[in-house]
Amino acid sequence: MTRQTRAEASLIGALCADAAALGLHWLYDADRIAALAATGPLMLRTPDAADFEGFKGVFVHHGRKIGDLSQYGAQMRTSMQALASAGGAFEVGAAQDALVAAFAEGGWWTGYLDKPTKGALANIAAGQTAPSGIEDDQLPALARLAPLLARPGGADAATLDACMSVTNLGDAARDHARAFAGALAAALDGADIAAALDAGEAAAPAPLAAALRDARASAETPVDLAGRVGRHCHLPAALPVIWRIAATAPDFAAAAEWNVRAGGDSCGRAIALGALMGAAHGVGGAGVPSLWALGLAEGPALAAEIAGVAAA
Repeated sequence: MTRQTRAEASLIGALCADAAALGLHWLYDADRIAALAATGPLMLRTPDAADFEGFKGVFVHHGRKIGDLSQYGAQMRTSMQALASAGGAFEVGAAQDALVAAFAEGGWWTGYLDKPTKGALANIAAGQTAPSGIEDDQLPALARLAPLLARPGGADAATLDACMSVTNLGDAARDHARAFAGALAAALDGADIAAALDAGEAAAPAPLAAALRDARASAETPVDLAGRVGRHCHLPAALPVIWRIAATAPDFAAAAEWNVRAGGDSCGRAIALGALMGAAHGVGGAGVPSLWALGLAEGPALAAEIAGVAAA
């Protein structure tokens, strides 16, 4: 694959993994998720409140259907749209405008809003734009980074920090974002998954690097690891689970399924995991299943936005 092909596959992979996890997003009971496999597919499953009734979790995706994105996928899409509006360059103002156009009242997104997004919208509305983010270490910190890295030439640390700070501030968010960015940048340059994860650990401070290495070396399944470190939205739990799945899964579809089976904030993890696996494996074969990509809602518009970023 060329770098541009890997970049396109990375963005397709992020969106497909997000859509695949939507049906059981924020169902925290791993046993319940496993049992639901007998009733239909776990991935690309129609969101249904009945799947959650009586079990630990929160159902927020009322009315969404197979092929739709979660709010994380929508976050990543705002990043692609902001880059397009600025001619391929990252501009904080363009990123904030795209966030408002999607998630503020009257925007194109209809659905759940997470805490960092709400906080950023409130700050932007109040004129607090330097930065607009809030102190928070949840997964929106990663959701808009892949398009910046997918551009020809990628993105430096300062640009990635500025992108993250549109919604998230704090040392924890920054450190985890840099680890993910290090891994994805390596995969986009042609590294296999093991070498990409090595690069991500090298970009992380020592305590985080150690936690990520421990996750890779664990004898636990991704489901069991998630049960131990946490299935929630916070990066200190989520990134080790992403690392463990990426190190374990033989292909994209297996990684996406492990992510769903791990439960909790599966859509939040899906953006980073899907971007890594897509960059490493491409589309088709061991990569992103072509039928998943074809099934994305608003597929033609997404394809044009992805192609514009990868060739910017």
